[in-house]
This record gives sequence, C-alpha cells and structure tokens, in this order.
Amino acid sequence: MDDEWQAERDWPLLTTGLAGRLRRDCMAQWLDFVRHPFVRGVADGTLPPEAFRNFLIQDYLYLIQYARACALAVYKADTVADMRHAAGLMAGILDTELAMHVGYCRQWGIDEAALECAEESLELLAYSRFILDRAQSGDLLDLMVTMAPCLIGYAEVGARLHASPLTRREGNPYWSWIALYGGDEYTQLVEDGIRQLDVLATPYGAQARYPALLRAFATAVRLETAFWGTGRSG
Repeated sequence: MDDEWQAERDWPLLTTGLAGRLRRDCMAQWLDFVRHPFVRGVADGTLPPEAFRNFLIQDYLYLIQYARACALAVYKADTVADMRHAAGLMAGILDTELAMHVGYCRQWGIDEAALECAEESLELLAYSRFILDRAQSGDLLDLMVTMAPCLIGYAEVGARLHASPLTRREGNPYWSWIALYGGDEYTQLVEDGIRQLDVLATPYGAQARYPALLRAFATAVRLETAFWGTGRSG
C-alpha cells in the first residue's frame, strides 16, 4: 500500500529531532499503527461503513479528552510562550475541530445528540486515561511526547495514502478523511508540534530521560494502534 512513500525522502522532518528519534526507535510498533488493517480498509474503500461510524463517534469523545490534556499542558508549562502554544492547541480543538467533526459526522448520519450520549469504548478509556495520567504525573515534555503519536501518526497515514497509487480516490467514501489528514493545514499543525518537541527537549532534559520518554511514546503508539479497533466496539 505504501511502498512508494518514504519518510526520509518525502517528509524528512518526521525523521529529525526528538520526534524522529522516538519514531525510529519504536519502528516496529509504529508500522503496525500506520499500516493497520483499518487504514488499509480506508485506503481501498472496503472498510465497513458501520465500523467507520463507530470510529467517528469514539474519535469525537477522544477529542474532548485531548482538549483536557491540552488544558493540563497550559498548567504544566514553565514559560508564557509554552502556555500560549498549549492554549492554542486547546482552542483549536474546542473552537474549530470539534465543530468540524460534528459536521463531518452529520454527513455519516450521526447527529450531535448521538455523539453526546455515546459511551466511551474500552480502547478510548485505556488510551485517553494514559495520556491524562502522564499529564498529571509528569511534566510538559512527558505530556507532549505522549500526545505526539496521535498528532504525527495521522499525518503520516494521510501522507502515505495520498502518495500511494493503490489508494482509491473515485468513489471512495473515505477519501475526504484521507484528504483532511494529508492536507496542508494538518501538515502545518504537525510540523509545529514536531518543532515544539525540540523546543522543549533541552530545558526539560530529554537526553538524560530518553529511555523513559521512549517507553511512554511506545505505549502511546500501542494504544493508538488499538484505538483503530474501536470501530468494532460501537
């Protein structure tokens, strides 16, 4: 599906700095995430629609928990600049992304009331509570490293599927989702996040703490991979 795409050649920023090192050092788990059967089903349009609807519902609930983590990032930040960065992420979710997600869900026959009353899946509970635990027990770098697989991974999925000649475009009900995560706006958001990790790395002692950061990152990747399966849980 993605043999034509190589991060080192097509998006080299993914392979540099702290984010690139973390991604490289858990590559086996990372490839399980970005090459998951859910992703393949989205690429060729064969994913059952009900699985995608269930995933959209859980993704809405995940965004709410992600916004809470961003709020904790504001609290954890040591500088005003870092507070503003975290506050910008939170505002983007609350003021823009949630509304966009509601609108997209409506196209799939899911109204806002159904989103509001949905129960969190076991996959969501495990993943989001792990992030919030790191948010409360660790510092800002711990939190941003734990959140990075979501931010970076969806962009890599979008880039891979955009580049692959095997991705079905015409008549694929999931093409608009692929286009969102492979588009310029989301790409810019990801690149800002990658650079922010490098901004935090030195003052928060990333080199000395790297083994612990890698464990948190790898756990988040595993939980993110499991979250694809939430489509079967609805």
